[in-house]
Amino acid sequence: MNHGSSESKRINRREFMSGVAIGSTLLATASLPCVLYGAEEQATSRPYAALRSLPPGAIQPQGWVRAHLESQAKLTAALPEISYPFNVPYWEGAEDAKSWFQWEQRAYWIDGATRLSLLLDEPAIMTKARAAIDYTLSHPSPSGYLGPQYLEYVGGAAGANRWPNNILFRSFMALADAQPAPNGINSGVIAGALQKHFLNDKAPYSNGGRNITNIEPLLWCYERTGDRKLLALAEKWWTDYIDAATEAEVGAEKQGARRHPYSDMAPSRIFSNTPATAHGVSYAEQTKQPAILYLYTGKQEYLKYAVAAQQRIFNFHMLIDGIPSSSEGLAGTTALDEHETCDISDYTWSWSYLLMATGDGSWGDHIERACFNAHPGSTRDDWKGIQYYSSPNQFIATLNSDHWKPRPGDRRLAYQPTPAQYIGCCGGNKHRCFPNYVLNMWMKSSGNGLAATLYGPSKVSTKVGPQNQDVEIVESTNYPFDEEIQFEIRSSRPAEFPLSLRIPGWCDNPRIRVNGSSAGVSPPRKGFVVLRRTFKSGDVVTLNLPMNVSTSNWPNNGVAIERGPLVYALAIQPTWSSLVEAAYSSAEFPTWEARPTGDWNYGVALDAARAADQVQVKKASVAANLATNSWPWSSSPVSLSVPVRKIVGWELQTNPGNPAQKFTPPLPDPTQYKISDTAERLSLVPYGAAKLRLSIFPKLKS
Repeated sequence: MNHGSSESKRINRREFMSGVAIGSTLLATASLPCVLYGAEEQATSRPYAALRSLPPGAIQPQGWVRAHLESQAKLTAALPEISYPFNVPYWEGAEDAKSWFQWEQRAYWIDGATRLSLLLDEPAIMTKARAAIDYTLSHPSPSGYLGPQYLEYVGGAAGANRWPNNILFRSFMALADAQPAPNGINSGVIAGALQKHFLNDKAPYSNGGRNITNIEPLLWCYERTGDRKLLALAEKWWTDYIDAATEAEVGAEKQGARRHPYSDMAPSRIFSNTPATAHGVSYAEQTKQPAILYLYTGKQEYLKYAVAAQQRIFNFHMLIDGIPSSSEGLAGTTALDEHETCDISDYTWSWSYLLMATGDGSWGDHIERACFNAHPGSTRDDWKGIQYYSSPNQFIATLNSDHWKPRPGDRRLAYQPTPAQYIGCCGGNKHRCFPNYVLNMWMKSSGNGLAATLYGPSKVSTKVGPQNQDVEIVESTNYPFDEEIQFEIRSSRPAEFPLSLRIPGWCDNPRIRVNGSSAGVSPPRKGFVVLRRTFKSGDVVTLNLPMNVSTSNWPNNGVAIERGPLVYALAIQPTWSSLVEAAYSSAEFPTWEARPTGDWNYGVALDAARAADQVQVKKASVAANLATNSWPWSSSPVSLSVPVRKIVGWELQTNPGNPAQKFTPPLPDPTQYKISDTAERLSLVPYGAAKLRLSIFPKLKS
């Protein structure tokens, strides 16, 4: 690239705010919505949202989704008892810490525990989370600042760091929005406390770090107070942030220097359709802020930026399990590229805002893919350990087998209650992932309608239609392990409202029936079909989403196999061993290592054009307990049989200085190895059932 005219290529603030100099291809992906809401909506209630989230309490998990959350709750409850920093009273008066990390990590847990407790009605977990929330709200500084003095101080390196505060404030938001209101919670009091905090705070919010992410709670506060000074402040922060990012990018170009991750947020980079260099979590959190700004302002340039930022991720960094490579910075897409577990929570959260802003069901597709593959793929089936890093191919996961080249041999592939220990962000952040999935399963749509945005067994209760009637919908399904989803309408009298059903992009031939008869609906628009009718109590809508086998190509002659929203993998039989590490694990929740005992050195002999014929779909009868199974990935009634041949000599890599230390090898070049003459068929299972796995196969001639 010629950087000689970098000054002339610069997109400054005025150009950004007027939406010029934007590629037409990326513009087209924004899918700008036309929103028609009822007059009852307040002017500050996300007036430009195509879809709006429901308050915690409106959606109740059922079936396997509830069982999965109940299993998670055991680790959520145990973490403050067994592991640092969750067992230290950060956000409850503690001021002694080595870094801001400790407040970040515990705030992750507090937010996740709050959301989980609201979904499951878990008073013991809620009590632990409320201790920190109530203390922080009841101990503001004289200026109204909410948080520890360690972070408030502006003069030092650790001071004025508002990223941890933002994470805690999200637990405030969930608690304040919950219906019915939890004991002792006054939404107006919480909004007022945040209003004072933000209006009086002198910390720099636009200086290139994650402080800018406070736009999210700031605009939540604006929505509930109507104070337009908060909206103006949010826009000023973002404008200043873009100016500073642009200056950093121009400076890097002039000096020919390596780009700082912050400069990667400059519009000239966002719209350049080139790989990103930023930290994975930072990128997810910072680039979603303009999507949130769009919800309140309707300014298209905000939404264009947010969509273009994610398009870079899809074009250059997305891994097979639905989350971009991020270890810690955004990286490549090989079979060995890894992602941090934090990114599963953070990217799916960001995509939920884009789903609300655009009304485009494709964002729901992305959320499902990540939550149905990356999330279980980085977690033990019993919820007793998670990974810090997770990889499409991982043949060994021990305390010294991380194959990440900058730091090979690190502990981050092992399954632990708090992976990476001192840097324990994933240990807390993991607990927000699936609760947020459930909180976004249903959303309000235009015309006071309802939209089924993410699928799974659940029950939603809300008001709908022109008469604002109470209605309840029970969603019964084993999806994504089954193709059929049923929605039963319950109401005291007939209710007229539009019911929107998301049609995933991978589904070519959806079928919809109402009370057994085919429903005449228009083709999907932006990933949704809409049933406009008067529903009676007892009406049953049945949605069938046929799942077809498909393949995708990956670097180094790799191929992956998918069916519907699920990725399939060879589950390598592991031998598990455990140990207790003081201050980070316990006898009940130990550190787990997995070593391979089964064969894995296979290549797939598959013709992509004939995959549907060559891959056999094996359907067993649905297990009677699947609806109450906390880990249905391992009990899935569907497996895939694929043609393979062994690759002789493709083995674990060995550290020459320590022959006992092994690593997952890269994909082999089949021309450099002996390929077995014996054709075999292997059974593949859902990605989430395989803790050691081969999901990117070497491609052999069919």
